[in-house]
Amino acid sequence: MYSPLPLVLLVLATVGVALSLASGGLLQPDWSLAILLAALLARHSLWPWVLPSLLVHDLALYWTPWGVFPLACLIPSIVRNLDEQIGPGLPQRMAMLLIVSLPMLHYGAGTMQWLLTLLLCMPLWHALARMYDRQYA
Repeated sequence: MYSPLPLVLLVLATVGVALSLASGGLLQPDWSLAILLAALLARHSLWPWVLPSLLVHDLALYWTPWGVFPLACLIPSIVRNLDEQIGPGLPQRMAMLLIVSLPMLHYGAGTMQWLLTLLLCMPLWHALARMYDRQYA
């Protein structure tokens, strides 16, 4: 079953990178990162298009592939293993979100930008999870 949702999210993530690059020092969340992490946490099987997008995000904003990308590569396998061992749950996904987003602080994002990104990611993640559950039900 074809879903246009990944394509829409990819376009929104591209617009998010443009917003982050054109912000001119304004305090705003990392729109692209919030959208991509929300998609990855909502459905870990989306990694084939989310991970390359995160690599482009890191290269565009941090000028290095060692930002969020390496930790995000671990999410699909870790979440899958945790889901098999202790069942799907919010705590392990919240922990992964916090750990994966920490490199933002190292690469120049302030604490407020980091918190705004997390606060944007959580409702997006829940909305996407609900959309995917309805789509596959």
